[in-house]
Amino acid sequence: MTRLWALFLAATALATPFDPRNNWGNDNDNDKPGKGDGHGYGHDKDHHNDHDHGHGHGHGHGDGDGEPQGNGTSPYQVMAEPMIGIPALGLPAPSNKTRIPGYLLGPGKSGVASEEKTCSELGVSIMKDKGGNAIDAAISTTLCIGMLNAFSSGIGGGGFMVVRVPGQKAKHKAQVTSIDFRETAPAAANETMYKDTGRNGSQIGGLAVGVPGELRGLEAAHKLGGSLPWNELVEPVAQIGLNGWQVSAELAGRLNKSAWITDSPRFRDIYFVNGKMAVEGDTIKREKYGNALMKIAKEGPGAFYEGSIADDIINAVHEAGGILTHEDLKNYTVRQKKAISSTFRGKTVHTMDAPSSGLVMLGMLNIYEPLFPGREKCWKEEDIHNRLEAMKFAFGARSGVSDPAFNANASEFPKFYSKEWAKEQRDKITYQVHDASYYGLNKYDAPDHGTTHIATLDEDGYSASITTTVNLLFGAHLATPEWGIFLNDEMDDFAVPGESDAFGLPPMAVNFPQPGKRPLSSTAPSIVEAPGGKSVYAVVGGSGGSRIFPSVAQVILNAECGDDISAAIERVRWHNQLSPNITSVEVGTGKDAADPEVIYGLLRRGEIIGEYDINAPQGQVQGILVNKKGELYAASDSRKHGVAAVY
Repeated sequence: MTRLWALFLAATALATPFDPRNNWGNDNDNDKPGKGDGHGYGHDKDHHNDHDHGHGHGHGHGDGDGEPQGNGTSPYQVMAEPMIGIPALGLPAPSNKTRIPGYLLGPGKSGVASEEKTCSELGVSIMKDKGGNAIDAAISTTLCIGMLNAFSSGIGGGGFMVVRVPGQKAKHKAQVTSIDFRETAPAAANETMYKDTGRNGSQIGGLAVGVPGELRGLEAAHKLGGSLPWNELVEPVAQIGLNGWQVSAELAGRLNKSAWITDSPRFRDIYFVNGKMAVEGDTIKREKYGNALMKIAKEGPGAFYEGSIADDIINAVHEAGGILTHEDLKNYTVRQKKAISSTFRGKTVHTMDAPSSGLVMLGMLNIYEPLFPGREKCWKEEDIHNRLEAMKFAFGARSGVSDPAFNANASEFPKFYSKEWAKEQRDKITYQVHDASYYGLNKYDAPDHGTTHIATLDEDGYSASITTTVNLLFGAHLATPEWGIFLNDEMDDFAVPGESDAFGLPPMAVNFPQPGKRPLSSTAPSIVEAPGGKSVYAVVGGSGGSRIFPSVAQVILNAECGDDISAAIERVRWHNQLSPNITSVEVGTGKDAADPEVIYGLLRRGEIIGEYDINAPQGQVQGILVNKKGELYAASDSRKHGVAAVY
């Protein structure tokens, strides 16, 4: 740390004292440095563009004019030498590796953003070459991700989506519908089902599997607004599995972290090439899964829930000690209703209700809305502080949210996206930060994982925002023997009785397993309409566990500050979910770095800051945005090697 920074911190320590929270990162005794501090590398000063240019860009945005700095210390005592920053808990430490390139695609009239270039291009071909709309494209793209990136999603999983169908006449408003196709707990599930197995039983094996909902969700979307025959949307994906494809960098990286595949013949048959784990560039096939999709293409989604595929699923689950039954599959239904919404700076944000986190994402935006500083002050210390405080109140509210069909307080959920509730929370924001209970957190929620997101929009205003998942990498590590379907471990998203978090918070009883219940999710698939609601401004959503809804919100805020959709996605993100009450920041090099002035300012306010690698696949966002000229641009998150497509 330079002497200049030392003098600066010493001065502000005297001028701006704050209440220390604990000796994790702030000094309770005022006589030793705190441990929870962060890194700053450069100041991004040229990131505004008013959504009105198109280009393909790599990892850098703007000019970094701040030199690398050492880590901060407790404002109560300034060390002569920099301290080593703490890594964000459970996340990859900063690597100083070159940033994965991010690309802005456009301008165009229609687009698809997904985590896999092949799938984005398939979605565009459904619209461009076959005459389908954005809902058709979303169905094919979703199935494609489940084929190529099966570690994220597939028909053995489930999720949430928001679909927009434009009015058939000029005077008719568009209908924006939410479809909850989240996996459900089997009828034999109960609160104590993991008493003997612990978390291992909810993550791996038959007891981890919830009733899959993806195909029923895609079926519902197709009925709402699809234009092409079902089989024409499914067969192209089946052919990929039958003919084979080249392993991508993202898949290769996930395989490299999945040594267990070596001991799993059903997975090894797919992901081993010449006796070794497949690497980038190898060609692999999923012929059994391809045949399953061909059957589903011809017979419809019902072929998954009854018949030979259902038999295969139940046999695999029971073989692995699970409780899923044929009745569970047969009785699965989606929950479909009007999307919840709130205005934000003249636009209307439509998203999912509980058990997703769309409602608290709206709450976060509402808290922040009057605090918007103007573009010239975006991303400065006060702005980041306000974003983080809004995020914390959203996480505090989320600690009482669960499946509304099983929550006695569900009637109160709408308040979390009301302007009145937002004002109450906003009035609590102070210069200093506070302990977790101040923001309303008093229960521990099981973190969720994995996931993929697909965003589509066409020139007629049809759009879909789909977040779907099998949860942890490759779900429950179960593949069905005959049809090669990978099954989810979504039961791990439930809380477990008696399991407190590392900070002593008790588990959320409202999120304990019950028959037919759907676990809480961090997802927030969203469609943002332009003022007046006659056109779409943006389609956005994310993946990556508990960082999803804050990441989606930050992208919306970054775009409001003037970023194009790729810059908004690629920009350094901040995160605090209260448990632990540590603010994490992505750390990159050069132009992809957090502003050191912001980091030091947050430390003065009492934040504990952990750092993690900006290339880590955490909180990946896919987005499409239409600028003031009516030009459509699409972008996919470099954090997961995503590439969008437009035409």
